[in-house]
Amino acid sequence: MPLGTIALLLAASFSLGALPLTRWAVRVFSRRDLRALGTGNVGVSAAFLHGGKLAGIAAVLAEIARGIVPVLAGRFCFPDAPAIAIVLLIPLVAGRYAIARGGGVTNAVWGLLVFSPPVAVSSGIWGLLVWGLAQRWWGEGDRARLFASRCGCLCTPIWVWVWGQSMPEFLAATGLALLLTAINFNQGDDMALSKSEQLFSLDDSLDAAICGDKAAKLSQLKRAGFNVPAGFILPSKEEGRRKKEEGRRKKEEGRRDEENADRLLISNSVIQNLKSQIPNRMIVRSSAAGEDGDISSAAGQYQTIGPVFTEAELLDGINRCRQSYWTSEAVAYRRQRQLPDTQMAVLIQPYIDSQFAGVMFSRNPLDGGSQVIIEALPGGAEAVVGGQCTPVHLEIDFSQPELLENKLTELQSNSIIAQSILAELVKQAQAIEAFFHGIPQDIEWSWDGEKVWILQSRPITNLQPFWTRTIAAEVIPGAIRPLTWSINRPLTCGVWGEIFKVVLGDRAIGLNFNETATLLGSHAYFNATLLGEIFRMMGLPEQGLEFLLRGQKMGKPPLGKILPNLPGLWRLVQRERALNAEFKGDRSSIFLPALQSLDKEEGRRKKEEGRGSSEEEILMPNAQCPMPDYQYLTELLERAEQIQEWLKPITYYNILGPIGLAIRKAIFRVNDDWLANDSAPEIASVRALQHLAQKLRQAAFSQPDETISVADLAQTFAETPALQAEFEKWLDTYGYLSEVGTDIAVPTWREQPEIYQKLLINMAQKAETNLVEKREIGLNFSQNWRLDKCQERTLVKNQISEIYARLLAHLRWTFLEIEVCGLAMEVFQESGDIFYLEFGEIQEWIRSGASVSFKDTIRERRDRLVADRDRPIPPVVYGNLLPNSQTRAIDSATSGTNILQGIPASIGRVEGFVKICRTASTDLGENAIAVVPYTDAGWAPLLLGATAIIAEVGGQLSHGAIIAREYKIPAVMNISEATTRLRNGQKVRVDGYLGTVELLE
Repeated sequence: MPLGTIALLLAASFSLGALPLTRWAVRVFSRRDLRALGTGNVGVSAAFLHGGKLAGIAAVLAEIARGIVPVLAGRFCFPDAPAIAIVLLIPLVAGRYAIARGGGVTNAVWGLLVFSPPVAVSSGIWGLLVWGLAQRWWGEGDRARLFASRCGCLCTPIWVWVWGQSMPEFLAATGLALLLTAINFNQGDDMALSKSEQLFSLDDSLDAAICGDKAAKLSQLKRAGFNVPAGFILPSKEEGRRKKEEGRRKKEEGRRDEENADRLLISNSVIQNLKSQIPNRMIVRSSAAGEDGDISSAAGQYQTIGPVFTEAELLDGINRCRQSYWTSEAVAYRRQRQLPDTQMAVLIQPYIDSQFAGVMFSRNPLDGGSQVIIEALPGGAEAVVGGQCTPVHLEIDFSQPELLENKLTELQSNSIIAQSILAELVKQAQAIEAFFHGIPQDIEWSWDGEKVWILQSRPITNLQPFWTRTIAAEVIPGAIRPLTWSINRPLTCGVWGEIFKVVLGDRAIGLNFNETATLLGSHAYFNATLLGEIFRMMGLPEQGLEFLLRGQKMGKPPLGKILPNLPGLWRLVQRERALNAEFKGDRSSIFLPALQSLDKEEGRRKKEEGRGSSEEEILMPNAQCPMPDYQYLTELLERAEQIQEWLKPITYYNILGPIGLAIRKAIFRVNDDWLANDSAPEIASVRALQHLAQKLRQAAFSQPDETISVADLAQTFAETPALQAEFEKWLDTYGYLSEVGTDIAVPTWREQPEIYQKLLINMAQKAETNLVEKREIGLNFSQNWRLDKCQERTLVKNQISEIYARLLAHLRWTFLEIEVCGLAMEVFQESGDIFYLEFGEIQEWIRSGASVSFKDTIRERRDRLVADRDRPIPPVVYGNLLPNSQTRAIDSATSGTNILQGIPASIGRVEGFVKICRTASTDLGENAIAVVPYTDAGWAPLLLGATAIIAEVGGQLSHGAIIAREYKIPAVMNISEATTRLRNGQKVRVDGYLGTVELLE
């Protein structure tokens, strides 16, 4: 037997075992170093545990190959001495343990399987039998598993003898078994660590349920590039749960020691590994489930220990930190917040030697205002949060970025913090808030003389829920009176709740859809916190909250989160697909009969007063209350209640219809210009008025190019009964429209005919009436097919809008009749008072039959509405309190830029002079650029006379944008505070393609 060859094979086996194949596999697939994780064992189980499935599979394949190669080499070189093949596994396992820091079990098992399958299978079966018996004796746990593993190793020589009857093979196998067993006793156990002492790093993607919210958030920030100190997390243990169960049993026996339930044994290898990773001073911090969470902070409830120096101090610090989970104060806090008793993870980080440190809020924690609040003291941040010292308190307003540097200069003179550091803190606060999708943050920070370190970040829990004007500003814009809101809120919340229940199914249980919307500062807001939670439950991307809070675009939802929601989404798709047919059925059976009955009722009442009317007219409420008693009022109340019952299904169609159309347009890539919107009430009404203006012009002008005064046109109109009759017919047809179609407190066109008669005369005076006939757009076959998928829904949407607006008009007129009676009974003082009551208050008054007076209530609410109209309304409110801000006007002399950026709505570029239009009845004048707070169907006649449109709110699908595109009027939407930032007569340039408004003076 050539000894040189044997020596060479032994050396080669040792070298092969020393290769860090598993460490390389984990490094490639997860970019992690197993030597710095867990017990430091670089084995297959550690690869799966710390590197993930792909890294684990790669490690298994590498170790299988490593175990097979020496056996095949021994068989090939020494076919007559099979024991050599087993002998070669010994230096392989030794090199694997001594150099590559692995256990070598996988190598030995697969090597033996190639050497003798019966031996390997017999050893495996024996190990499983021993494991089963050990579990019956010791119960499930690591002890039984490790005992079975060692027995499996030690029995291998026996099975080699049984199947081979060879003494050399038996001795070789004995040597291998003893080596494997010795390694098993000395090496750390990552399988046990996965249940009790697994170490995670802040460089990992952490699960908050395992590592706590504090560590999970810090991990997100660190991986995003923020200055977060390195850290390792010792998660809560399975053993801890077992000991807690034992503690509960002891409590029943009167011997409970709950604090010791978390005082768990931690292996020396874990402590040594932590100390090797952080050789200098350390700090031990809690990271419990629910701590620093979205709804609870647990601030100051759990103990932080530091600095710690030695391994003994580290072990003691971990145990003390865990014990703090069971203090009476911490338990009482969880009970009060209705948080379950779970587990405590521990975060170990380097101790930052701070020159000064503190906390900062990315927004004012009192009202969510636009101020970064910084509090700091020399030394560590614990002095600030501990409340024992009065820190430096700074408030930095970031609402005017151009003034921020001057503000920082002023603050620096009275602060211990340099201006450059203040600027960095403000930058970090805003960046972290943006990183967490616009959620205001409570941030703990430290300055070590070189850089700002982020030690902690959590939501400012009292600034919840978040309320957003996104969408709400278009659904129901402007200041809203109580009666309007008391009717619109249950309708809107109810419909959205129904839609979300379709998608979420049983998961919707526990969600309060009545909190979908609220009124702040007399303006409507949607609950971004609730909607964000619903978005996450539906599998929509994290940017969903940014869409609500900042108006940013929604990203594509991840497929893995969408799949579980497919059944619910399919149910919603089925509803959307059936909408056209269902609406047509309800239109015939519910809505048209309802409108006919309302018209007939009004006609009957007017005939009783001696005023005839046709059944097709849109009728006005009675000018006088025929019999101001409670019987008549009860009839009117029942009518109002019935109209609201009819409004419930039409509101459902009015919400789902436009959503379905928007989705269809996106799927089939249909441009807005392709769709025929002639049937839209705002378009049809304007075209009808334009035709009437042409007739008036023809009646007044003998020559087409002749000019004539407004007075002459008014006289012609007054002397022409046919034109007056056509105008009355126009009012009868479209008189249900108003400036704000969703606000019943706003007068309808039918109630103010003099305004639209004046508009008719102004249209007739212009030589060019902007009358646009139906356009023919040349589309190919594919485009026509895609258009067909959307055009019918467009027509249905317009029919829905008409019915919805007509029912709201009848509801308004019913309340006006109630108000007339209330004025006669001296319940109200002046016209419009009824809209400052809530519907429930009206019901209680009429049904009680009592003599009441709402004078003080109405005066208080009227004053509040007037004040709310003049104050700036923020697009987002944090908590339930509007920020305490003052109205400010921004002009071109003080603004940091002369270009205002909005949303492009209709292409074209125009220079002109601003006309602020707060209502649709504003006299626009000639060649003016209309600046409006919002747009609705009722604004159509006014906008038609503008050379360009600037709106404070709205998007490309808003009413103003549709009208602007239809009549080729440049328009820009979503220019915040445009009616206060701009002034009458100011010259501006509007670019509807870029979405900009440039201030020219």
